[in-house]
Amino acid sequence: MIFKRLNYQTLQSLRQQGYNILLTIGRSEDENPIYFPMKLESFNSTGANSRIGQEYTHQGQKILILEEAIQRSLNNDLNGIIQLDN
Repeated sequence: MIFKRLNYQTLQSLRQQGYNILLTIGRSEDENPIYFPMKLESFNSTGANSRIGQEYTHQGQKILILEEAIQRSLNNDLNGIIQLDN
């Protein structure tokens, strides 16, 4: 496993690899959460764009839309670590 800081370059790289959402592994309240990138095939980002900047939670896990995370990273509005498989 590889861990990378949640920053603009890492998020851009994930987008180029086809990932479109980030899901926390731990609790959504963690100040420095660990995210796992995922490819959601049926994801429709146009519906999500009406709620820019909003974070979603599901069963205690935080979900970030990758495009929104990239925009927020430009303002240093994100913290966390991304866990990648080798």
